[in-house]
Amino acid sequence: MTARDTHADAHPAGQQTDDRAVVEAQLEDWLGSDLARHLTTARQQDVAWQVMRQLAERECPGVARAWMTGMNPHLGDESPLLAIVDGRASDVEAAARAYLDGVWA
Repeated sequence: MTARDTHADAHPAGQQTDDRAVVEAQLEDWLGSDLARHLTTARQQDVAWQVMRQLAERECPGVARAWMTGMNPHLGDESPLLAIVDGRASDVEAAARAYLDGVWA
């Protein structure tokens, strides 16, 4: 079992984590270092990690990455990643819930 596996088991979706290095590494795995570096605060990283984890569990990491970086109609066609950086974490969480619940309008 790797550190990431332990982290995933210890912190179910919706909970914040105190293991910053694991969160940063997981985000780099999911998003790539060029995109992950835009998440500069612990709050931004935690929100992105929680949303990515929820999406990856339901779909797959590739779908989660596409959702996080693509235009989103619930966010005024801004990407969830940029919305998180812009301080719109609660909007991104709501958009993720809408996606997971199958609500598009």
